[in-house]
Amino acid sequence: MTWVIWRSHRAALLTATLFVAVLALVVGTLSITGSLDGLLADPGGSARQSAQAVVWFTTLAPALAGAFLGAPLFATDLERGTHVLLLTQSVSRRRWATTSLLVVGSATAGAVTVGTLLIRPLNTAGAWYPFESFSTSGAIPFARTVSAFAIGALIGLVLRRTRAASVLTLATVIVTEVAVVVLRDVLVPPVLRVGAAPYGSDVDSTRDQILDYGPTVAGAPATVAPNCAPADLACLQAAGSDGTWVLVRPLELRWLMHWVETGLHLALASVVLALLFVRLRRPLGR
Repeated sequence: MTWVIWRSHRAALLTATLFVAVLALVVGTLSITGSLDGLLADPGGSARQSAQAVVWFTTLAPALAGAFLGAPLFATDLERGTHVLLLTQSVSRRRWATTSLLVVGSATAGAVTVGTLLIRPLNTAGAWYPFESFSTSGAIPFARTVSAFAIGALIGLVLRRTRAASVLTLATVIVTEVAVVVLRDVLVPPVLRVGAAPYGSDVDSTRDQILDYGPTVAGAPATVAPNCAPADLACLQAAGSDGTWVLVRPLELRWLMHWVETGLHLALASVVLALLFVRLRRPLGR
């Protein structure tokens, strides 16, 4: 069974593996020779722009994996009718699905996770909170790939058409990615801090993500904001401001946000896989 599934999906899996291998070779060579820092030093240079393009491509890799590896997982066999041959070899629908998910899913999640780790040196964003930095850190790439792959597999099983399943999977994964980020921000809300101008007494603008800010009057947010720059203390004091309120995501929230987002993606994958196996209780037809 494992060998049959591998042969069915070997082209896509070998392509993903080859991409990761080339990426490892290029980044490893540049790092060993000491050329990487020099290539990324020029903000307007073509090398830095190409590096950022690779970073963004890898950021979108979980969605692409769901569309082009997850969606065809069952849709291809169902569309061609080859699932009938598989299921007549004393193989149950549940075993067919489980083996397919484990073989192709684990290889896909592994390739995306390793590829994401390899491109970390190419990321010139600097701060921890931009999407291309946060979504490619820690366990998030693995969790995003697992949820996207599960969504693609379920949609492919239901639609039974590879192209339609791939398109719908890509759209669905984008929507769920946005929903997960919104829910994460609800579960881990930003912090409101009040302190001295310009950004509050204990806010570090070089490491914390500042979402919004404004002047305070008598320790409370001003109802009418003075027309002053945040760092123009003289103007703020002349307008009656005695400090600044700041809505911020401090660095201390980074790993809490990280594990909450990871957990949401894995929970989503669990629900989707449960629905997939519920669908498998019914005959697949021809």
